[in-house]
Amino acid sequence: MKYSFILTLLLSFFSNNLISEEWGFDVILNDKIIGKHSFKQVGNESHSLAKFKFKFMLMSFSYEHDSKETWDKDCLKSIVSNTNDDGDLFDVSGSKSNGNLKVSSNGIEKILPECIMTFAYWNPKILDQKKLMNSQDAEWLDVAIEDFGVETKNVRGQEINAHHYTIQANKDGNEVFIIDVWYDDNMSLVGLKSPTPIGNLVYKLI
Repeated sequence: MKYSFILTLLLSFFSNNLISEEWGFDVILNDKIIGKHSFKQVGNESHSLAKFKFKFMLMSFSYEHDSKETWDKDCLKSIVSNTNDDGDLFDVSGSKSNGNLKVSSNGIEKILPECIMTFAYWNPKILDQKKLMNSQDAEWLDVAIEDFGVETKNVRGQEINAHHYTIQANKDGNEVFIIDVWYDDNMSLVGLKSPTPIGNLVYKLI
């Protein structure tokens, strides 16, 4: 009886405290660090936090994003996110209800399938999806995944083998954005890149 109680405590400790990962990135635009983006996953909860600020042609731009999500295995269970995209504000909330995911974005509600994923780059299972939800505005986007194989990438000052994929997000047949992602041999996220009209947005693992 005593050993059963100890085993239960150990299992609870491991499941609630040790199953956690965190990724922190410097965000670089045109060779200059403009902010940071972190992803943290603890048990069935994840947290994405981003903050950028930069100048272009004498104008200042800023971006802040804070998204907290809970998961049932690889299915989104709930989400609360707030985003300030250079003055454009987005508030998203959602949770499972009656066999679907009910999501509200700036007060506009939509019903999505019961098991979906966001662009949770920390989870390589997103590479198996045909559609993903943008946590910024709850847009339900078609995605096309292209595998570029293994290539050498400098991560934290070391050359490693990295698995390179491109995620192309589309809506109504039109491209919305493209994200390149890299994972190490354990399929842990080690890098991202996204083209913008003024240069590539590059994530460097810190």
